[in-house]
Amino acid sequence: MRSIGGLAASAVLAFASVAVAQQAPKPPPPKVGVTQARAVKMAPKVVLPGTVVARNDSHLASEVEGRVAWVAEVGTVLKAGDVVARIDKNVAGMQLASDKANVARLSAQLKFDSSQADRMDRLFSQSAIARATRDQAQSTREMDQGALAQAQASMRKSEYQFNHSEIRAPFPGRVVARLINPGEYATPGKDIVRLVDIDSIEVKAQSPIDTARFLHEGMPVNVEVAHRPIVANVRAIVPVGDEASRTIEIRVALKAGQAFVGDAAKVMVPSAAPRDVLAVPRDALVLREDNTYVFKVDGKNVATRVAVETGTSEGPMVEVRGPIHAGDRVIVRGAERLEAGQKVQPVLAS
Repeated sequence: MRSIGGLAASAVLAFASVAVAQQAPKPPPPKVGVTQARAVKMAPKVVLPGTVVARNDSHLASEVEGRVAWVAEVGTVLKAGDVVARIDKNVAGMQLASDKANVARLSAQLKFDSSQADRMDRLFSQSAIARATRDQAQSTREMDQGALAQAQASMRKSEYQFNHSEIRAPFPGRVVARLINPGEYATPGKDIVRLVDIDSIEVKAQSPIDTARFLHEGMPVNVEVAHRPIVANVRAIVPVGDEASRTIEIRVALKAGQAFVGDAAKVMVPSAAPRDVLAVPRDALVLREDNTYVFKVDGKNVATRVAVETGTSEGPMVEVRGPIHAGDRVIVRGAERLEAGQKVQPVLAS
């Protein structure tokens, strides 16, 4: 009797569990971000290889000769006008002192000879001396003036060399190489350091002349650096082609920190006139090994997975070809875990 009673109790509990499970509410459909597929004008693109360069990249050289006293360490960040290196200025200082003394001596000599010439001129006007004596005093004064001008020029040169014993940064940047070490002897024109402005960078690329006619300065283009997509503007187009390659140089400006100088880059530029295409945001694409898909939402808020082919891109928009039309709602957030035919709660994506 106890066994029969236990079986009956178990049956009642099982029935109650089924009833509770049937009465439990179903979870709501997942929320997804949606936007509309759009008909836009896009141009087919060609990929140009490029290199990230600095707009200011200089080998700073010495303007004076002398023993190198100090050079900034590699990696030093400098502002415009900061000292990069110092040449020992003892010799330059001694030459400057000598030239200043020479100028002082000749100034005193000129002052004396000028007074003498004035005196001879007054005596000549009184017929007290011969003309030749007056002319000789004036000639001596004029030679003193020439000698003083020459000495002043030598002094200014010495001052320049003394002041330029300190090599200063012509622009803000970072020292990336020391090309001479303290203790070595520098001569005018000898490279001291390489200074690079890492905050002013751009991509340098060669564009075929036929393609360049679809470019203009200031237009946005897609750039890829270290597998990271970037939208940047064309800063300059050099309208001089290379005879051998039939290409011209373009420069695409980047923001500070977007790349390293020397990075390889890809620049996507238009290769033909724009045409009408259907485009969706890049986030709407679901990449799988077998194909590329887009989830679109119908009027009953059911997600349908459709296979598409991608084409050209412009900014965040990508051309797609497949069973999708302008105005269709496509999922841009939350499509990764969806199943085809699943009901969703669409929310307009910002």
